[in-house]
Amino acid sequence: MIFSPDRRLLLSGVAAAALAGPATRAAASGATRPPVARVEPVTDTLWGETIVDPYRWMETAKDPAVQAFMQGQTDYARATLDASPLRAGLAKRVAALSSDIVQATYPKPATGLIFYERRNPGEAKASLVVRSAAGAETVLVDAAAFGPSAVIDWWEPAPDGRHLAFGLSAGGNEASTGHVVAVQGATLLADSIADAPYAAVSWLPDGTGFFYNRFAGRPTSAPDYYNDRSVYLHRVGTAQAQDVKIIAPGFDPAVPMRAISSPEIQNGVGSSHVALLVRDGYVRDFDLYLANRAAVLAGRANWRRISRASDGVADFAMSGGHLFLTMTQGSPRGRLLKLDAAKGDLATAQVVRPQEARVIDELNAGRDGVFVTLNDGGEQSLLFVRAEGGETPVSIPFTGWMQSVAISQADGQALVRATSWLDPAGVFAVGATGTQARRLDLQPPPRVDLSPYEALRLYATAADGTKIPISLVARKGSRAKGPAPCLVHVYGAYQWPSQPNFILREVAFLEAGGVIATAHVRGGGEYGRAWHEAGMQASKPNTWRDLIACCELLVAQGWTRPSRLAIEGGSAGGIAVGRALTERPDLFAAVLSKVGMSNPLRAEFEPNGQPNVPEFGSVKTREGFQALKAMDSFHAVKDGVRYPAVMLETGINDSRVEPYNAAKMAARLQAANPTGMTLLRVDYDSGHVIAGRSKDSVDQEFTDDFTFILTNMR
Repeated sequence: MIFSPDRRLLLSGVAAAALAGPATRAAASGATRPPVARVEPVTDTLWGETIVDPYRWMETAKDPAVQAFMQGQTDYARATLDASPLRAGLAKRVAALSSDIVQATYPKPATGLIFYERRNPGEAKASLVVRSAAGAETVLVDAAAFGPSAVIDWWEPAPDGRHLAFGLSAGGNEASTGHVVAVQGATLLADSIADAPYAAVSWLPDGTGFFYNRFAGRPTSAPDYYNDRSVYLHRVGTAQAQDVKIIAPGFDPAVPMRAISSPEIQNGVGSSHVALLVRDGYVRDFDLYLANRAAVLAGRANWRRISRASDGVADFAMSGGHLFLTMTQGSPRGRLLKLDAAKGDLATAQVVRPQEARVIDELNAGRDGVFVTLNDGGEQSLLFVRAEGGETPVSIPFTGWMQSVAISQADGQALVRATSWLDPAGVFAVGATGTQARRLDLQPPPRVDLSPYEALRLYATAADGTKIPISLVARKGSRAKGPAPCLVHVYGAYQWPSQPNFILREVAFLEAGGVIATAHVRGGGEYGRAWHEAGMQASKPNTWRDLIACCELLVAQGWTRPSRLAIEGGSAGGIAVGRALTERPDLFAAVLSKVGMSNPLRAEFEPNGQPNVPEFGSVKTREGFQALKAMDSFHAVKDGVRYPAVMLETGINDSRVEPYNAAKMAARLQAANPTGMTLLRVDYDSGHVIAGRSKDSVDQEFTDDFTFILTNMR
């Protein structure tokens, strides 16, 4: 590892300040108290129970009082964090780390070209770039050219490489407008496609147009913003008014859809058919239909149902005349099926790969076969399964996270971006049959010596005897030196596994003597469908109690102690950290909730609430109400309890988890524990996701997080 005199001073400063007592830290901050929220109780009676909400007024985002409260809280958080003697050194180190690399994400091949997002050292934001076979690169889309708050949300090149479709939004609100750029000459065309968040673009094989998912055109603040989505066909060079509706709720009696249904069309590789999936909310299972592409384009689609959501098809891929399916019904970790796309059905499907210990996470169509991503407790590997039989493991040099797998329709070659806990992300070119994986030079490794560190796998035991994996990264031999500052990440929802991910900025925390762990709790997808179902709806308490068990193990084994233990969860992970906080406040020194769900009892009334009902439940049923009440940390806060330090972070333009979740939770904690530290940090230039934000903005967030954690440890 490269050391400098300044960095050595940083390390000694971090170590000394991390050991400072609370009184010392409070005196050093000199910060004033945060604004006090007014109390206006609103009482609901739900299924015979009285629920009192003292801060319902905060749900009106445009209320000047709400805006003043959030700004005042942010000012207080800023003053408190800036006053920490740790912050300047951490900021310098985090910025140095993030400036050290070329970042190349989501590489996609098309007819000898490579498209990817690139951010060079010193650049604030990433650009969309195309690389020729000879290595020449051209910038196709520079987000900064569209304004300081512009974010590239999604993009997809045409199979022939002549055009690229992309979506832009402002300030992280993800309300994308689609555009098309001609690759030759990097020319922005006049195409403008409104209401295209999460567009799921699928190009026609000839590159003349694409299918895309379209929202209904409601304001992002509307409670039914995510409802009534449809699929349209857009032809390059035409106005959106000429786009052709392909499917929508009530459009085709053969394809029933609900208000919360999200449709998506995929073309596959070398196939004459298109696949239509209809998913309700964010669950993995969906209805699946096939139709001849020519008939769809002619307006004569005859959609043939392949499976219903209740059949347990969790993923699919089309290669030539074959449809590959992941089936979880009766095999919760998934078995791989194959059927004839023209006339086959589930009854005639062949089992290509039976269920095994590893979970089938994802399918990506290749030529004459399918790339299969396998998952073992959160660690992924990749193999190619041939249509005619047999398989080839893809020789990525480590198990970790296969972040993206993209295949060229022209020759079946794949580009894979992969990373692991101590393996910086790399881009690998993989042969059409899974052989000859070689690392490309799109993303050189950072100039950081990682040899002093190790990645370990531990297992905690939950109250019901279930073994819960913990992934841990620490300096070698650190446990022998005594309890260290420890940050535990958690998520646990939507059957989405917490995958190994090397984050260069986190090296600053490791260098400060810290330990970073990930709790692979139930609700995620580490062990497939059953693992997910054991942490959703009424079973959701397993998620935060698994987290508690993992943290107790780290303490018992001497990795850390409660006064040096922090937990962090984002989005749905806010449920896990919020309920762990309220159930075991004695176990933690610091808690970070990042764009987190704190008030699930009100979730279904948010713009993104109704699609989340299948995952969390609805207050419209007794069972759903009881489940949501159990996972609601806002209502679990009790007066007079000494809670650990808490920092709640939100983006003002978040359209997935309303910012009032963080505001109400901050107000409630400050009222219940007025002598404790509760910070509310609002980013006024971002939304739900970190992607697309400027380098400086992300640097500041990591610096603030580490400052907050270390300042509140002893």
